[in-house]
Amino acid sequence: MSKRNIRVVVEYDGSRYLGWQAQADGPSIQTALADALFAITGERPHVEAAGRTDAGVHAIAQVVCFKVDSLIPAERFAPALNAHLPEDITVHGSEEVPLAFSARHDSTGKRYRYRIYNARQPAGLEALRAWHVRQPLDLEAMRTAATHLVGELDFESFRSAQCDAEHARRAMFAITIEATPRPPVGRYVDITFHANAFCRHMCRILAGTLTEVGRKRYTPDDVRTILEARDRTRAGITAPPWGLTLLEVQYPS
Repeated sequence: MSKRNIRVVVEYDGSRYLGWQAQADGPSIQTALADALFAITGERPHVEAAGRTDAGVHAIAQVVCFKVDSLIPAERFAPALNAHLPEDITVHGSEEVPLAFSARHDSTGKRYRYRIYNARQPAGLEALRAWHVRQPLDLEAMRTAATHLVGELDFESFRSAQCDAEHARRAMFAITIEATPRPPVGRYVDITFHANAFCRHMCRILAGTLTEVGRKRYTPDDVRTILEARDRTRAGITAPPWGLTLLEVQYPS
């Protein structure tokens, strides 16, 4: 029997997971999907994601693929998987794709949103969805700083020391910063990053650094200096994982 390559789009709340990648000491999104696949097919294929989200990070449209012998119609994988997945993981669609397709390597772009809840007091419902920042944020200064981070650049200053990528050169297509009122008080500040790829913790370090600009601990020009330094110790803090959500993965049409 020949293998089939199935692609699915997955949404998950990462709050209680140790991230995408399977871990020996706790739950992961990858393991939950592999267990559900075993339940419906009796197979344990390698489950590949477009990106390995960290512990506590969420996704609205993570793209995943796996190769199986099963003859289940491709469109039936989504409801079948959902019947065996926990409530905080949902498969939104499934289709058969060419065997050569790779969710990770064929991606041409990703969009992540980092959400801040900006108010004096925390919001209980946002505890695991947004980073609570008490100080007022200067959004115009943050937007000016972000202009220094758009283009094909070396993001060495903005990646984890544990990042195993060969280099930190990435094409940042756009960074947008938008505020939305959040009743009864406060506001969301959403920083959206759109790039061809990201290094480990890159979005969170960028979000932490831009927030430091908003707090007036850095100037917008400091961000350009930090970028050029290629030194992680020069950048701001790594923002906590729970504010980060993978919004979209892009592929050639």
